Amino acid sequence: MSDNKKAMSDNKKALSEDKTAMSDHREALSEDKTAMSDHKEALSEDKTAISDDGSQMSELDKQLTQWQSAYKDATPSVDTGALIKETKSARFKLKLKGAVDLVLGLAVSVWCLTLVLFEPLSTYQFLLFMVLTPIPAAFGAWGYWVRQKQWKVQTLDVQSMLAFKQNQLKQQLHYWKISLYGCLALWCGLLALAVFNVLMFNAFTLWGTQLLINSVVVFIVYRRYKKLAADLPSALAKIDDMK
Repeated sequence: MSDNKKAMSDNKKALSEDKTAMSDHREALSEDKTAMSDHKEALSEDKTAISDDGSQMSELDKQLTQWQSAYKDATPSVDTGALIKETKSARFKLKLKGAVDLVLGLAVSVWCLTLVLFEPLSTYQFLLFMVLTPIPAAFGAWGYWVRQKQWKVQTLDVQSMLAFKQNQLKQQLHYWKISLYGCLALWCGLLALAVFNVLMFNAFTLWGTQLLINSVVVFIVYRRYKKLAADLPSALAKIDDMK
């Protein structure tokens, strides 16, 4: 009987220990549930943060797209094919104009030299034609040299072709400015010669007609120079917008 009581006492102690273990296990499960709940809350906060970041990135992407679209709309497109064609045409025109300048300059100088060599001129007329003879040839050679420098410029890409066009416009204005000065110098020389012949030989009709024709030439050159000078700033700005 003593042994049975002792065994029952041991069983009670074992049951008590099991209950204690069960209680500890429940507490552990409760702590695990609390930890999992905290983890779920943390995941929910992370998802919210990620969602906010994604929304901000979406707004930035939309804004960037709008900026790119606005930039493309504000930037004029460059027709490369048309630009190449225009550059080639400009080169050909420069060559043609250079040749015309040189030929006309030489022709006028030869005419002046013919008068000096084969016409009976007074000392004053002789000296005046001697001074005037090299001017047309020198001007023609200068015009050819200026245009030659332009058409030999290398244009390998769009930027260099646009720079070529800008330089051509500037050189064109410079050319007509020098042309105006040259025409004015020739007009003054022709005026002096006309006055001398009218006073000395009463040759008013001949020299008056030549002076009138040369005055028309000077006026045309002047108008051309003023028009190019007025149009140059806007033309350069338009090319700058294409770069």
